[in-house]
Amino acid sequence: MKHWYVVSTKARNEDRSAANLAQGGIEVLAPRLKFRRWREGKFVEITEPMFPGYIFVKFHPVDEFRLVKYTRGIKTIVNFNGRIIPLADDLISFIQERLVDGVATVEKKEFRKGEKIIIQEGPFKGFSGIFEKELDGKERIAILLEGVDYCARMEIDRELIASA
Repeated sequence: MKHWYVVSTKARNEDRSAANLAQGGIEVLAPRLKFRRWREGKFVEITEPMFPGYIFVKFHPVDEFRLVKYTRGIKTIVNFNGRIIPLADDLISFIQERLVDGVATVEKKEFRKGEKIIIQEGPFKGFSGIFEKELDGKERIAILLEGVDYCARMEIDRELIASA
């Protein structure tokens, strides 16, 4: 009977391993995350493995063990004292339900009006303020930037802040 197992891949070989196993008729789940990150003065969209260095593979532990273990890009089948332990189908279903075309999107942080925030990236890194409101598209927000003797209203990308 086939079960889901965790398989360790060689560095940055999750996609290659998954493709090689799929070509061999093996069911694979290599979930990815999509998010925005501040790099070199601008936001870029990044998609990377949800579990770097690991994929989930559904196979028969006797009949298909060698096929999985010796597939190009695979380091090892995760084991405990030499025994491979199957994953619960519920865990795989939980992950699959949150994926769209194999990719999960990181949820936007929610803030309440009046919540104290700290800017984590960008030119105002380290400054604190107070969350005022969301602006069009929920990508940008308005905050009251705190200074020594003043409060200045500014608009900033929501990805740059965190709760204080």
